[in-house]
Amino acid sequence: MSATNERWMLFGTFVLTVLFVSLFIWPNYKNTNQAKLETENLESRIQQIELRQAEVEKIRMDYEALKAQVQIDCKQVPFIPDMSQIVQALSLEVDGRKVLDQSFTAGTTSKNSATDGFAAQTLAVTLHADFDSIFSVIQNVEAMNRLVRVSSVRMIRKESDSDATAPALEAAIGLHAMYDVLEEE
Repeated sequence: MSATNERWMLFGTFVLTVLFVSLFIWPNYKNTNQAKLETENLESRIQQIELRQAEVEKIRMDYEALKAQVQIDCKQVPFIPDMSQIVQALSLEVDGRKVLDQSFTAGTTSKNSATDGFAAQTLAVTLHADFDSIFSVIQNVEAMNRLVRVSSVRMIRKESDSDATAPALEAAIGLHAMYDVLEEE
């Protein structure tokens, strides 16, 4: 091979290299830089989304915890007094041993000016029963999922029952069932 042929081959190789670099490598290099910038942008957006998802999950857990706490600590205030529900929840079986007699008397509705918009329906529960039965009525009031206040408790024991080991007591329990009058109107 002569020196001229070698020069032409070297020149051809150089031209092919320049063409190859200018047509394939340089455009891909530009695309690589642009893809790299886009990748960095997408990665930062993914990190932001992951942070937001973590925040949303924390907020969801806080919400569920607060919701459970509200169900435990707070009582419902219905729109109507619904005394039949209260009577049904507090009724005991009159068995002649533990509970001799039980009666319910609904009183008047009084609007509570201290808590505007709420009213209280009074209810008196009278029992002739042993202490455990009377106490179970009070516990049932406290366990209700609606707002009912025990306003008074009065218990009397007859002298004729003083000799018995488990005397029957006469009890009167005053209740106030709260309800929302603003929704009623």
